[in-house]
This record gives sequence, structure tokens and C-alpha cells, in this order.
Amino acid sequence: MKLTLTPLQSRVLAIALLLAVLAVLAALVYMPWKQAHVYYDAAIADRLDRTSRYLRVAAQRKNVEANIALIAKRNASRFYLKASSPALAAAEVQQMAQAIVEANGLTVESTQFSSHKDEGARRKVTVSFRLRGPLHAVQKALYELETALPYLYVDNLVIRSNAGRNAKPAPGVEPDTLVQFDLFAFTRLAKQAPSKS
Repeated sequence: MKLTLTPLQSRVLAIALLLAVLAVLAALVYMPWKQAHVYYDAAIADRLDRTSRYLRVAAQRKNVEANIALIAKRNASRFYLKASSPALAAAEVQQMAQAIVEANGLTVESTQFSSHKDEGARRKVTVSFRLRGPLHAVQKALYELETALPYLYVDNLVIRSNAGRNAKPAPGVEPDTLVQFDLFAFTRLAKQAPSKS
């Protein structure tokens, strides 16, 4: 069976097909064009936002420079050890700690230098201590260690009593406690001279 169309029907069908082809072509052109506009609008908005943030940061430059100058005047080096080599810095930590510990009546049983660790422009130097003495003296020595300048930090603290569970100390005699801890401080790394090539 063959479909026959009248001239009017064939013209309407041709116009409909033409409109459909034009719609498909328009969609094929319009969709990528619209996506490109959305992409570039988002990129422009992002760049404008980034530029405005940079301008806000740049506007704070004078305040930041003033704060840096203020901090530089405060002499931050007093919070760091004087020596920059690991052995000398560890000896400095040991000397400071030993003076505080002995001033509080504690006995230093052993000290051990641990390995150092470089953290950016600073070097962390650790010394392990083992002490013996009454608990009130331990408390006072730990307080003085952590409030000393340059800053010293107590880490891995272990306090043990020498007396057994059922032991009763003599009146007026405080039993000794065994104290182990790591004491660390920071030193600034020495600035290296630029190499000559």
C-alpha cells in the first residue's frame, strides 16, 4: 500500500521536516555555545573573586609589616637555645635542667641524648632524664623546667613510687619517687651561606 499525499499535505510535511532539521541544527549550535558561555562566566567570576581576595590581602600589607617589625623587636631568640649544633644544644638543655633539678634536691640518675629532628627553620633537641627524689620536689622542678627561658618542654613523663603498695613510710619521711621524662627544646638552624658556582 502506497501512501499518497495531496500537494498541500506534501508541502506541510516538507515545511515540518525543514523546521525539524533547523531545530536540530540550532540545538547542535546553541548547546555548545551555551556551555562555553557558562564555563567562561564561571571562570571570569572565579578570577574576579580571586583578584578581590588578593587586593584585600595586599591592602593589609602595611599592618602585617608593622606586626613583623614589632615581633622582631621582641627578640624571639630568647625562646630558643643558643647553640645550633645538636650536641651543643643537647648539652645546653642538660646543663639547664641539671641546675634546676639539683637546686630542688633531686638526684640525677642518668641522662641520655636522643636524636635531633629538624622542623623547618628549627631543630628539636631531646634529652632523656631519670631522676630520684621526693614528690613535692619533683613537682617544683617540673614547674621550673617548663617555665624556664629558653622554653623547655616535658614529654613522656613517668612517675613511679619506690614503696610497695602496702608499705607504710616512717612519719615525717617522704618516700622517694623515680621520675623518667624526655625534655626537649628548640634551636634555630644556622643559616647556610649560598654556594658559589
